[in-house]
Amino acid sequence: MKKKFYEWAKQTFFLVLGSALCAFAVKAILIPQEFISTGLTGAALVLYYKYPVVSVEALYLIINIPVFLLGWRFVGIRFVLYSVWGMIIYSMILFFIDVQINIADPMLAAVTAGSLSGIGVAIILRSYGSIGGTEIFSVIMHKRFSLSVGTGTAIINGIVLIASALLFPIETVLYAFVYATVNMLILDKIFYGMTGRKAALIISEQWQEIAKDLLGQCNVGITKISGKGGFRGTDKTILYSVINRKNIGAVKKIVLQKDPSAFMTLMTTEDVTGLRIGNQPHW
Repeated sequence: MKKKFYEWAKQTFFLVLGSALCAFAVKAILIPQEFISTGLTGAALVLYYKYPVVSVEALYLIINIPVFLLGWRFVGIRFVLYSVWGMIIYSMILFFIDVQINIADPMLAAVTAGSLSGIGVAIILRSYGSIGGTEIFSVIMHKRFSLSVGTGTAIINGIVLIASALLFPIETVLYAFVYATVNMLILDKIFYGMTGRKAALIISEQWQEIAKDLLGQCNVGITKISGKGGFRGTDKTILYSVINRKNIGAVKKIVLQKDPSAFMTLMTTEDVTGLRIGNQPHW
């Protein structure tokens, strides 16, 4: 019971922190500048600007109903339940925030709002849920087509921006494009960078001792690959492992201690799937 409560509290913390950043970007920066946003928040803002009878929060909730049904169908019930919880948190924060930051330079405002919302969405998507809208579509595309969450977000945002160009001045749409671009770049950088992994290839005559110490001291998984030297044609055993960034120093130290002449390469990985070392949330 304690474990379940701790897990729920941790997921809620991610949702609250990320939602606060996203809501602040919308309420404190985008609305005072009369910018349009992107995704379903953008759609809600478009309706709000044209028909300011219903609040942004209420419009966002209404638009999300069919989206959650898609999330249930293509992702899963746990993701949808956490996303409903996240959307409620986001809408409540959006309702209670009453802060306006009057940034004189519209370009700076677009970059600032895009950065804040990008960080916020990245934090939210490290949980088991989302805050609805674009994030659900992004997760569906990530699971079904292996698109990065940032790319999926960019596709949805592009559709909203094209529709907005028919209703708003081109300058407003271009600022929204800047906002969306910054949002996408920050989202991908933070989302994948929060749990970065490196793939290591190690070639050494002392591979047995190196493998033993890596398994014992760093607790990393290792795969042995048979290979041949290109010059002499001698048989080689190549060690392959995917490691956390925090373990890189320890791994290099072990390799060089056992064999100062060892050949080792470290390669950046983006999407790692696996029970122990995977860097994707288990949506």
